[in-house]
Amino acid sequence: MPKQLKVLFVATVILALGLSAQGTVASWRVNNEIDAGAMTTGSLKLMLAAGGQSSGTLNFSQLDDANLWPGKFSQAPLEVLNSGSVDLRYNLVDAVSAPANATAADRSLAEQSLLSIYAGMNPKDCAADAALTGQLLYSGPLGSNTKFSQNRVLAAGTGANTSESLCVRVALPSNASQQASGGKLKLVLRFVGQQL
Repeated sequence: MPKQLKVLFVATVILALGLSAQGTVASWRVNNEIDAGAMTTGSLKLMLAAGGQSSGTLNFSQLDDANLWPGKFSQAPLEVLNSGSVDLRYNLVDAVSAPANATAADRSLAEQSLLSIYAGMNPKDCAADAALTGQLLYSGPLGSNTKFSQNRVLAAGTGANTSESLCVRVALPSNASQQASGGKLKLVLRFVGQQL
């Protein structure tokens, strides 16, 4: 091999090595964990009130089933309050009858009962069994997955719109069967609240 060809070959190899060395990239990675701490946006607390009692779970004893017979109804006011620090929207999740040791008559009474819930009615009128007025939120049978047609909004704080009064009515249609006779109704309303 001639000397010039050897020099050209060696020069080409050195040039190729030099060019490839310039394309080398180094990558370093550093990881570190940090404690971000807790972030609080406020408290959410949906309360119910009736008959001078206020609680997250309330025994709604003002709704009397003793006078519930075909063609009659029982109604009572229920106040829903936002006692948290953030605005919330709430809705009814379900409305069922849950007497202890339910009998066939209890189940029949629950199946035939109709529930109506109105907002904006004067609580005194509701307690006096006056005709239902205000905004209809729900009307239909008892059952799970019973909901208002729209979420309700309650403001936080102590000003206006932090609570609303509902009028809750349970009625037994005049054509109710005799199977409901002697049945007991223990209405359980379950609400859920979410931060706005």
